[in-house]
Amino acid sequence: MRLWIDTNAARSVIDIEKLCLLAGSKRVEVVIHAQVYLERRRQMRVSKGARFSEVRFDGLLRQFGIQIIDIHLDHPTAARWADSLCQRYPTDRDWELAKKRTLGGELIADFKVIPGKMPMTTDWLIALAVEDDPASRIITHDEGEEWQRLREAEPRRAFRWDEAVIWLQSLPADEPSPG
Repeated sequence: MRLWIDTNAARSVIDIEKLCLLAGSKRVEVVIHAQVYLERRRQMRVSKGARFSEVRFDGLLRQFGIQIIDIHLDHPTAARWADSLCQRYPTDRDWELAKKRTLGGELIADFKVIPGKMPMTTDWLIALAVEDDPASRIITHDEGEEWQRLREAEPRRAFRWDEAVIWLQSLPADEPSPG
């Protein structure tokens, strides 16, 4: 089982440590996408300035057991995801509206005029990767369209931080291997 952490949820080192300890006790692998790593590392470099330590930053990820993964977007995966998106959003208008609904909070406020054609964001790719693996869940505070299918899944597969902790707590504890 795998628990992804989105950039908007990867804020408190103390909370991440607690989450990783709980996940480890439940045999749940905690992962971040390489772009989440990129975004968070850039943010930390800016906020810490000369005090930023790449050894400390990467060391905390290793210490917590967080794996940095990428999404392998090969031809069969691209075809499967394109077909899935086409079923959900059968017209160009539906797809453009769905992409516009991914803009929220501060991002939408920055646009005076919403562009007519929106690019597909990395969040769509991460959401599709999580969808593609039935054992994966994600922590995100984003309410955008790209996460809807995971939020509405049964069982639910996209959580806010507290919901993820409750979900982890509900899992059976890791039992030692016999012998």
